[in-house]
Amino acid sequence: MPSRRSYKASSRHGCLECRGRRIKCGREQPQCASCHNRNLLCEYLSPASATLAWQKIKSRSSTPIPTPAKASPSVVDPAFMAQYQTLMEPAVARSPSRELNIEDLELMMQWCTTTYRSVSRNTAVESVWQAVVPREAMRHPFLMHGILGLSALHLAATSDEATKEQYVKISKTHQNQAVIGLARLSGKPKPYHSDAAFTLSNIMMIFSFALPEIVGQTPGKSALDELYEVFISTRESEDVIVNIIDRVEHGELKPLLQCDKAQPKMPDTSRLAIMSLNQLNMNLALQDPRHDKDLYGTTIKHLGSALDKVSRDGETMIVAFQWIFQVPSKFMELYRQREPFALVILAHYAVIIHFLRRHWWMGEWGIRLIRDIGQHLDANWRKSITWVLDATGYYIPPV
Repeated sequence: MPSRRSYKASSRHGCLECRGRRIKCGREQPQCASCHNRNLLCEYLSPASATLAWQKIKSRSSTPIPTPAKASPSVVDPAFMAQYQTLMEPAVARSPSRELNIEDLELMMQWCTTTYRSVSRNTAVESVWQAVVPREAMRHPFLMHGILGLSALHLAATSDEATKEQYVKISKTHQNQAVIGLARLSGKPKPYHSDAAFTLSNIMMIFSFALPEIVGQTPGKSALDELYEVFISTRESEDVIVNIIDRVEHGELKPLLQCDKAQPKMPDTSRLAIMSLNQLNMNLALQDPRHDKDLYGTTIKHLGSALDKVSRDGETMIVAFQWIFQVPSKFMELYRQREPFALVILAHYAVIIHFLRRHWWMGEWGIRLIRDIGQHLDANWRKSITWVLDATGYYIPPV
């Protein structure tokens, strides 16, 4: 009988890949032999970043942090607990004097019990956000910073003024680290990074929408101005998303991109709205040779696809964020210049945003956008957003 293979404990100072696979790491620099043979990215945590720490806030003994009023008790998924125990099983004995980072643990607990639910459309995808995402974060520090940053912002949204500012500051610190980490992948993402990079991109967009809702709008800026900034900041990772989306569709995050294949449960009036936009696009091209029919046609096509996915129970959050990457850059400039037809199309997109209003991180973004757009349209152009007003129940006073 062949001898049983002995288990080799992973090194506490080994690379992230070897530690995740629980195998012995040779710790060669800049790439260990194991990662080199498997053609994988080899990353090491520096001693200073071995724990994701920031400048410590006051301890609980001096400044008690109240339990968020909106948080509700939840049962931790058994599958997540099994993966958590596997990841947390010590490979080597740790020094008794080593301190835990209580702030990071608090944010991770917030994610695993509450925040993950706020980004899930239903229970079918909750396990992805609760189990798969934290597991990926254990292997990719930039994603860990992302989920801790969003958790801190969630706590800020549900805390009193005394602790809100601290949580916002902490969330921004983590978010900045996440952005830096994702930027390093620009132009050269590997299969190893696909799920983590895709997840972080969505978390960053949630963060961009959530921050103005929590800290308030910037004085002198409208919802249209702030949305433009969201578009610009999130599209900085466009080259990463384009290169990984195909791999994500066939990986563990596949449920996030799937739609219900059944027919819409309610009459899909959005198709009539898209037909009206296409007709208006053709009419405007006939009236004005300078009208960019093709650019608007492409934008309307992507909008129609997005509304169709929402009507078939697609992940509204993912659908809304994908459209930001799909629209031509020139369209964003046209709406920034307050071109009426660009604003009309954007108002239809605001309906998708409005569907997400029950999420703490979206709130009344959709209504604020429609209100601002209505203020820039005259009576004739407002007729083109009748479907938008019907779908949202919003009323724009006559000009």
